[in-house]
Amino acid sequence: MKLYLPTLVAAVIATLYAGVDAVPKGVSGINYDARNGSDWETNNASCKSFTDVYHEMLTLQTFTEKVRTNSLIECDVANLVLQFASSIGVTVDLGIKTSKGRDYFLQEKVKLGEIIDKGRFDTVTSVHVGNGAISRDNVTVDTALEYMTEIRDFLRSRGKNASVTIADSIEVYNTNPKLLEAVDYVSVGYSPFWERVDVNEGVAVTLDRMKSLRIAAENKDKPVVIDTAWSSGGMNPIPDLATPKNQAKYFSDFIRMAHSHKDLDYYWSDAFDAKWLNDLDIEAHLGVYEKAGVMKEEIFNLQFENWRAPRLIRTEGSIMLSEADGKLYMSEKSNNWLTQEQQTWFFDETTQQIRSKSSDRCLDAYQPWDGGAVHVYRCMDNERNQKWTYDNATRTLRHATHKGFCLDQDASQNNKIQLYGCSPNNAHQQWEVLDP
Repeated sequence: MKLYLPTLVAAVIATLYAGVDAVPKGVSGINYDARNGSDWETNNASCKSFTDVYHEMLTLQTFTEKVRTNSLIECDVANLVLQFASSIGVTVDLGIKTSKGRDYFLQEKVKLGEIIDKGRFDTVTSVHVGNGAISRDNVTVDTALEYMTEIRDFLRSRGKNASVTIADSIEVYNTNPKLLEAVDYVSVGYSPFWERVDVNEGVAVTLDRMKSLRIAAENKDKPVVIDTAWSSGGMNPIPDLATPKNQAKYFSDFIRMAHSHKDLDYYWSDAFDAKWLNDLDIEAHLGVYEKAGVMKEEIFNLQFENWRAPRLIRTEGSIMLSEADGKLYMSEKSNNWLTQEQQTWFFDETTQQIRSKSSDRCLDAYQPWDGGAVHVYRCMDNERNQKWTYDNATRTLRHATHKGFCLDQDASQNNKIQLYGCSPNNAHQQWEVLDP
């Protein structure tokens, strides 16, 4: 029997869930899984019910624009999600599993054909063939490419123009240039807490890891999508880092960074906590929601009304304060996208920080004397070395902690950026803060 989302009931339940979260719809995308246990192949109780999926999808209606699945067969998740997608106003990225051998892959392909036959493909904008299968040694690069080409050819033969890719790690893409050549867009997964990264530098390290791939993808005119996460609980295999506070911190920092990097699309992993996993497992706590209609409190309390406004910091000589790979330098205004990124800064009036778009690190001065070092460092809201104010009258960037010291650019030392005692009408200390 065919089941379709009743529009009237959808509207009623959407009203009930309205106002559930403070995070506005516009969060790019989110991963969704219909499993409710580990043995879904032999036990229907290990899959979420139609009603469960129904309520969870309605919860996501006010949260995201796109939903991503990682299999067509497992718990019939793709079929269920696609029944609801148009009614709740989301598009779908379908995943095809390749890690269980060719016979299983062919079953996924058959399911794809059934979805098209039922007329449920209209909201699908992209398909990823495999998810980390190469990095886990489930398939070779050549096999992954064969599978992807087979799916893309099949879709085109059915008149479907959805973009097709292979989802895998940053390292797999960096070491296999033929992947970049073959895919319609780049899809990678990276979550910094697996490397025990300090949460204050989570987004910065993510940008570090992504940099060379973003450049390569831009040169090939290929969009980049990243799947990322931070856990709110559990101890295995990484203790201490997985806390509700840290998850909300990384979520907030990442969303703000992605909002300013228009070339970088993303999916958060996952929509809902995996209650069926052991509570000590970090992967049980990756969700934004605890369950349908219940967003985690720390994420619920985040505020996104005021997006960071980009600014240029220019000297009297019309060169720009710039940052690349952790180093400050001065550069001429450029039309190159990477240089423009390195010349862009964000001023936070609340924390008094100046954040680099290039690295997501903050302008930091830790030597309060003439010629004192200035660099970028992981952004920490309470770090005294990262406090700055801009004086419109004198056009100086004054250090709010190290009183009497200003940001200074010494042309005689190859435009060295330093801290120096503030002096009136010193051209080396006069900066214009401009819109890009």
